[in-house]
Amino acid sequence: MRNFLPFLLLAGVSCAYLPSTSGEYVNTPYISRTTGTGVVEQGGFELEGLVESDPGERVKSILKANLGLGPGFELGLSIEPYHSNGSPAGRGVGDVNIVAKYQFADGSKGDLRGILETEVRLPTSDVGSAGAKGESDFFLISSLGQSFGKYSLVGTYELGLLGEAGRDSLLVEHAAVLAATMRLHSNLRGFIEASMVHEPRDSITAWYGGGGAGYKVTDDIELQAALQLGLNDTADDYLFVFGFTYEMGRFLPVLR
Repeated sequence: MRNFLPFLLLAGVSCAYLPSTSGEYVNTPYISRTTGTGVVEQGGFELEGLVESDPGERVKSILKANLGLGPGFELGLSIEPYHSNGSPAGRGVGDVNIVAKYQFADGSKGDLRGILETEVRLPTSDVGSAGAKGESDFFLISSLGQSFGKYSLVGTYELGLLGEAGRDSLLVEHAAVLAATMRLHSNLRGFIEASMVHEPRDSITAWYGGGGAGYKVTDDIELQAALQLGLNDTADDYLFVFGFTYEMGRFLPVLR
């Protein structure tokens, strides 16, 4: 806990005490390590995807569909169409994730913007393929964001309860991210971020720094790219991330 407490305090203090200004909220793109603080509009449908690569080590792809079920409430389903850990036996389709997200503050008056999120990873792939372990994982996530004109600051905390093959206990994992985003142009946004993942049982902490950008090719489609750099020996050396977000519009009638 001591390893990341200062990090969390910095995120909380930054979001809570920096003076806000009016302006559009610039959310982090899907490829960021934050969860962002936005949700799909009620009745709306959104498709997201990414490919994450540590060259020569592993490749992971994610395809995610999000549906706005009510004011501030979003339900998501994601799959890993392809996952490889670098060995022939470790290639295949990954697991399925179910995500429920609630936006408890929308920042409409220049105040904090915040979400609470729960996520369950279901062991749907074959054990041993694509790094699958045959156990479920559970995540509780919270994100807070504050707008400062064309800049925004987002802090995310994640508690992971990870299943382990052959054990009745769960592995506890903490993760935290602090990201700053900026509107660079009417259709271009950039971000920089610092993040960490900590496993108390083995006293392992991985630190990352990185940044990226999202470019809107149309009003509904954004293409994204990022680079994540490992800052210590327990982190991956570097990760290339490419993604997209497609806002497909309203598919369901708005319930009143």
